[in-house]
Amino acid sequence: MADDLDDGIDFEHRSFWNDASRRFCRNRLAVTGLAIVGLVAFLAIFADFLAPFPYDHAYFDKVLLEPFQHPDHPLGTDEVGRDYLSRLIYGARTSLTVSLLVQAIAVLIGVPVGALSGYFGGRLDFAVSRVIDVMTAFPSLLFAILIISVLDGGLPTIIIALSITGWIGIARLTRAQFLTLREQEYALAAKALGVPSSKIIFHDLLLNALTPILVAVSFGIPGTIFAEAGLSFIGLGINDPLASWGKMVGVSNAYVRVYWHLALFPTIAIAMTMLGFSFLGDGLRDALDPKYEE
Repeated sequence: MADDLDDGIDFEHRSFWNDASRRFCRNRLAVTGLAIVGLVAFLAIFADFLAPFPYDHAYFDKVLLEPFQHPDHPLGTDEVGRDYLSRLIYGARTSLTVSLLVQAIAVLIGVPVGALSGYFGGRLDFAVSRVIDVMTAFPSLLFAILIISVLDGGLPTIIIALSITGWIGIARLTRAQFLTLREQEYALAAKALGVPSSKIIFHDLLLNALTPILVAVSFGIPGTIFAEAGLSFIGLGINDPLASWGKMVGVSNAYVRVYWHLALFPTIAIAMTMLGFSFLGDGLRDALDPKYEE
């Protein structure tokens, strides 16, 4: 009897987020992904304190040192004598800055557009759907290359270039969620009671659509990191002297046959960061799935 009562008390105190947290913590890959993401975020935030040298400080008497060749530069130096460990650490800040800002802009644009389109439908939904179809027809990477070529490179430019098409997926997902949620009984009842549409959209429906949006953002971050790295690799992304993993790999092409570390270390950093966010996204998807059964 006491056990039944205890079970009842535990059940009463359980919530969706408590259950989701418990499921997430049981997923070893998700926890591993969170640890990797946390490490990258720690490096990005505290790069000024963790990096042994400024990312743009060149030692012309120590050009292209190999790893462990000099005690002050454990990962060697690049083609102009900049400490490679410092540039790797600052590269984490560049990658996270670009990816998080692009996803934030995508959410700020895509969620309201998709919510209004899916809730009201009609001509608004038709117009938004056609705009999304037209934007989808443009290859996002080529579109970004065109914009960067016109506006010149740099951190603000690459954020703008990736954000112009980055909101499309979020808008499409939000629209699909709202098309379903607006027909639910609680939404119809609130509308019948005269609750303002703005409150129904951004309070009732958006809270129920939040889970797939969070998962989409978690998967969108590694995609943005890869896009930034690709653009920087071909010389259209981050400009010197700002550190970027993609640009570090691109510059290493001229030296990679001899100085292997120039390409290896930033490539590993990109791969591990993308893997961490992918594990985190999978874990969030499983943990936040209301149909998940323990």
